[in-house]
Amino acid sequence: MLRYPVLLFTLAACNGTQSDLTYYEDTKKIIDSRCATCHQAGDFAPFSLSSYDDLVAFQGSVQASIENGTMPPWQPSDGCNDYVGNFDLTAAERETLLAWLDGGMLEGEPASAGPSVPDAPSWDATVTLRIPEPYTPVGEPDDYRCHLIPWPEDETVHVTGFRVVPDKRDIVHHTIAFLVGPEDAAAFQAYDAAEEGPGYTCFGGPTPGTENPFEQLDPATVAAALAELGLSPSDVRSGNLTSEELAALVSALGIESIAGGFSTLVGTWTPGAEPLPLPEGTGIKVEPGSLIVAQMHYNTQSANPVADQSTLEIAFTNTVDRPATNLLGIDLGWVSNGRIGGEAMTIPAGNSDVSHSTTISHDSLFTRMALDTLGLQRDEPLVIHWANHHMHELGISQTSVLMREDGSQTCLLDIPDWDFQWQGAYQLKEPVVLRPGDTIEVTCKWDNSAANQPVVNGEVREPVDVAWGEGTADEMCLAGFYVTAQQ
Repeated sequence: MLRYPVLLFTLAACNGTQSDLTYYEDTKKIIDSRCATCHQAGDFAPFSLSSYDDLVAFQGSVQASIENGTMPPWQPSDGCNDYVGNFDLTAAERETLLAWLDGGMLEGEPASAGPSVPDAPSWDATVTLRIPEPYTPVGEPDDYRCHLIPWPEDETVHVTGFRVVPDKRDIVHHTIAFLVGPEDAAAFQAYDAAEEGPGYTCFGGPTPGTENPFEQLDPATVAAALAELGLSPSDVRSGNLTSEELAALVSALGIESIAGGFSTLVGTWTPGAEPLPLPEGTGIKVEPGSLIVAQMHYNTQSANPVADQSTLEIAFTNTVDRPATNLLGIDLGWVSNGRIGGEAMTIPAGNSDVSHSTTISHDSLFTRMALDTLGLQRDEPLVIHWANHHMHELGISQTSVLMREDGSQTCLLDIPDWDFQWQGAYQLKEPVVLRPGDTIEVTCKWDNSAANQPVVNGEVREPVDVAWGEGTADEMCLAGFYVTAQQ
């Protein structure tokens, strides 16, 4: 049965074409699998697309989003790499949807609809962790809040899977879960205690939004600490430090909390995401006394703020074949604004095309930290399973490329049109091996012109010089890689 005959006639007349494609036979399965996982009643998306009537009502928005590529919000570029769980429209799906939207939006017969959404992966959580107290967002429309969840187990285990069950789906935009080891738990509990209400404000990671311990350092203090330890800035930048030397430097500079800023990523969630089982046989080590920091991004643009108390479902096992950790793609010169081992990440006001790059070699500081965490020798390879990027609101693109010693290259992740609202981690279908002699090049670009400024307190911000920092007015450029030993 066909409905909306006047509307359909008008659409067909305006577009000058009439398609024989129908909703039930041709487009429902695409919409259900690519769009309606988020666009459903009571979820984060601003309107539902779970029925034919919904599509007719929002035809203009749907068509515009498909044509300009903003929806579905799949961020990696085509041709960089292949990822598990790619929910982007294929070229054929895009062509079918646009042809149906342009050609009359025929409904067809419900009986002709086949299975449209594949079954979700099987999922068995070992423990369910709830945010300790309900929290009502106060930001307009965005609020970033970190909640500390004590790890309940009294034995060392390995996380093998992750899922978020949002309490208030219509305001929970995304969740990032970080692991803080028992050695840093007190520092994070102090963050929580220093701010009223449940949790504390955070932005670029699990540390407070205005916290940057490097800001308190001056060059003379750094030079004296390095000299006392018999180190040089080049030692820090190149990674020629043992774990003991790094710990001694951090202690001498009084920035112990920086270790927590490099916390391991446990998992991420965005609306529509399925449970996240980590690659088979791998897992993230969690020790008794650890904390899970659940960074919640709340958005109240299309819903009233209400109290949320979301839960995290986590699967774990006692042992795994290959323990995993995070390898950070980051430059200490950027993080310290030039105070330690490199140059500051300066983004001048008014400049629409600013680029900074850093190279992470197999023997660099953060690679050595990953090798030490996994109990590996310095000459052993690492296997990269996942990649993720992070910038703030002035970012326009970010790329991570593995450079082989023989001159060949493998693109790990390329986000050509950065959108701070849609961040995620991407699992490579075929893991990539980082060997001695290889490097990873991370490149970020920003637009700090007047045309690309965020709105602050209802007004477009004037361009100002920007550098690395945790706050909304600051910027970042970092990459993360989920790595294990090679089998």
